[in-house]
Amino acid sequence: MTVTSSAFLDFVIGFGVSLIASVMNAAGLNLLKLDHVRNSALSTERQRNECGRPMWHIGLYLYIASQLAGSTIALNFLKTQWVAPLGSIALIFNFVFAKILVGTQITRQDVYGTVVVMASVVWIVVFGGMNSSGDIEERMTLTDLKMLFARIVFIIYFSVLNGIIFAFLGLGMYAYWAISLDDESGQLRKNMKARLTQLLGTNRFARASGLTLEGDEGLAAEARDQRLKKVVAMIFSACGGLLASETLLLAKSGVKLITSTLAGDNQFTDYLSYFILFVLVFTAILQVYCLNTGLKLYDSVLVVPTFYGFYTAFGLINSTIYLNQLGDYEPWVLLLVLLGIGALIYGVKMLSAPKPDPNSA
Repeated sequence: MTVTSSAFLDFVIGFGVSLIASVMNAAGLNLLKLDHVRNSALSTERQRNECGRPMWHIGLYLYIASQLAGSTIALNFLKTQWVAPLGSIALIFNFVFAKILVGTQITRQDVYGTVVVMASVVWIVVFGGMNSSGDIEERMTLTDLKMLFARIVFIIYFSVLNGIIFAFLGLGMYAYWAISLDDESGQLRKNMKARLTQLLGTNRFARASGLTLEGDEGLAAEARDQRLKKVVAMIFSACGGLLASETLLLAKSGVKLITSTLAGDNQFTDYLSYFILFVLVFTAILQVYCLNTGLKLYDSVLVVPTFYGFYTAFGLINSTIYLNQLGDYEPWVLLLVLLGIGALIYGVKMLSAPKPDPNSA
């Protein structure tokens, strides 16, 4: 069903909205990063909290506006499977604004990694939409959607996923707290590094990405801090992406709850309705916190693609389990989706690789 009675015009409008949303998204996040960079360059006495910094507000509101435009307006004109691939254009603009606004050093590895992430996002969404049932969520009533939330399988999955998210988020918050403290003895950093090292171990991924914190005694203190900040920034960006995927899952039900109630048909007659609305708002706020904290610690060329990759991959996984659609996929389609997720992980690995020191040449 078209909005303007012309499928082509719908596509043009939807594409335009997605493009504008991508620019706003990248500009907003890099303004946040620029604001953090400028604030951290000030003396401790002159540094201000985010709420007292106008540029931080501009960046935040641009990001929120881009999410609203990309998730609501664009979906009215485009098929769901087209919105995410078009939204991945934001990763290109992220490079542009990171270089122009923040002056971030862009390496070939960054470019290749971002291209891999973008291609993986498109791959996952395209093949993720190839199921026999189509977009069944569009045909479901609010009652049907609420019943899906009450399924035992979904409750178990949702509980396990959130247990993992909050375990890593707790670790990230503890690490961020320890990094932020003025601890002359460095004991808090040592304790926190020991915990992170125990978590990361010496696995191949950690070594290849330069994330392992073992054996870095020979590094300068600043280099050790940068490595530590990279690890924590990746934790926050990954958790933010996972939370954003949950926000996306809950968005349609939440909007229907509110619009139906405002239209005179009160939907808040049970605890589940309140729970859905609460989790929707909670995850929306928490994902912004994760993104903001990740950008405080490290470059947007790592934080944003990592966030977007987890958001896309788990957005598909969440909806598949929520809508009970696993049986609607052919085995070869699932295999291709898994291949896309594997490529996505590889792209993030490329982005997390250590950058050469520009002063070492």
